[in-house]
Amino acid sequence: MSTPTAHVVLGGNGVIGRETLSALIAAGERPSSVGRRPSAVDGTHSVTADLLNAAEVSRALRGAEVAYLTAGLPYSSRVWAERWPVVLDNTIAAAKEHGVHLVYLDNVYAYGLVDGAMTEHTPLAPRSKKGEVRAAAVRCIDDARADGLSVTIGRSADFYGPSANTSVFNTFALDKIAVGARPTWLFDADQPHSLTYTPDIGRALALLGTNPAARGGTWHLPTAPALTGREYIEIAAGPGVRTAVMGSATMRMGALFASAARESLEMAYQNTRPYLFDSRALETAFGMTATPTNQGIAATLAHRRAQS
Repeated sequence: MSTPTAHVVLGGNGVIGRETLSALIAAGERPSSVGRRPSAVDGTHSVTADLLNAAEVSRALRGAEVAYLTAGLPYSSRVWAERWPVVLDNTIAAAKEHGVHLVYLDNVYAYGLVDGAMTEHTPLAPRSKKGEVRAAAVRCIDDARADGLSVTIGRSADFYGPSANTSVFNTFALDKIAVGARPTWLFDADQPHSLTYTPDIGRALALLGTNPAARGGTWHLPTAPALTGREYIEIAAGPGVRTAVMGSATMRMGALFASAARESLEMAYQNTRPYLFDSRALETAFGMTATPTNQGIAATLAHRRAQS
């Protein structure tokens, strides 16, 4: 199994993978989508492979120029600790073997609790199990870079958007609004919280993989100014809508029965203090702006309602 295209998206069936594929196609590329099932994105070359299998990852990257690691794993600290190092090691080894430039999608968990805005210069200081996994991944990438890996890191805040089924904002707020139910925000609806729109992530990753000026850096992906939970929900549902807040006590009770609540509790600090993500460096360098929040929310709601 060889890859006849220059751009290969590892994890192409996830929402970020699909957005990256679409952005590459819009830029005139015919990318390959790598996943455990065939791609549903028109205009891609579909490659079936398991990212936990080193030989299959190597075959998927043979002949490629740029690989985009956009894969996700179930939201579990245990799963992340067990599987993420394997996925990353396999990807790094294959990229080095075939001389492929890696574009790595990261999140902000490794930053931990930050006073003020998060920037590309914020030190890694994780305060959660999932943050430790992500910090270890960045250290692994840095070691591989010193050993010859060509890599660019694109970092996103919490995200939302069409088909972003793992997004907390989608699940607890927008999906409910779309069917006329009361929206919910986690922990504190009056703290500002940055949200990155998934099509913007795809566009930015495609830029990082195709623009030589971006190569080798760490970039925060375009993100609109932070709003509070109540403000996001008012944009989605209209002024005066009542926002339900799932506070710490409710989450602790839910953690007794639901793994999702248990996994969310260790990240509660992201919602009980300002969560501010600064993406001005990329926006200034490349003239790429974030989709306005009202437009992103409208498109996400329209997509959800069309599925109902």
